Amino acid sequence: MGSETRRMAPEARRAQLLDVLADLVLAEGYEAVSIDRVAREGRVARTVVYAQFGNLQGLLEALLERTQRRAVEQVQAIVVLAEAPSPEDIDGLIVDAVRTFGQIVLDDPRTWRLALLPADGAPAILRERTEAARGAIRAIVQPVVAWLLTQRGAPSGIDEELAAHAIVALGEDGAKLTMSDPVAYPPERMAEFARSLLRAFGR
Repeated sequence: MGSETRRMAPEARRAQLLDVLADLVLAEGYEAVSIDRVAREGRVARTVVYAQFGNLQGLLEALLERTQRRAVEQVQAIVVLAEAPSPEDIDGLIVDAVRTFGQIVLDDPRTWRLALLPADGAPAILRERTEAARGAIRAIVQPVVAWLLTQRGAPSGIDEELAAHAIVALGEDGAKLTMSDPVAYPPERMAEFARSLLRAFGR
């Protein structure tokens, strides 16, 4: 195993160390993170970590950047599915998006557990970057929400920005439930709940 570790390509090594860091943060929090700890858990010399990331802040920022990129790309993929030119079943489109998001969360729990991790205890720059990532996701969601409301014939006067905030917050809470207990809160249950809400609001 040691010889395989030494032969690891730089990009693969970077990804491996970020995985080590992610698991450490999720298990013990940001306060447990240090270059020494990551090197020890990753079974490499400290110099390898420094060579890849420069310092501890560089290491943490690289993890946050990867987490943000993956989360945003996954949300964008759902948005693309929701951009059918003339959908005949708007409610079905929304329900499918909820189901797809739940499955994405289950398929990549490391990314979403990190993305939704409370900012308490995180360095200030990471808290700022985390909120910026949430803002980026809301910016993706808001025009889609506006389009869906129009297509569905929603009452006039609905605040689209607040609607986007509410939907992102609901998505975050749903993702946490699914990750905490996927048997009790599977994507299909979340999708059926969305369908029930849509029925309650009528058209």
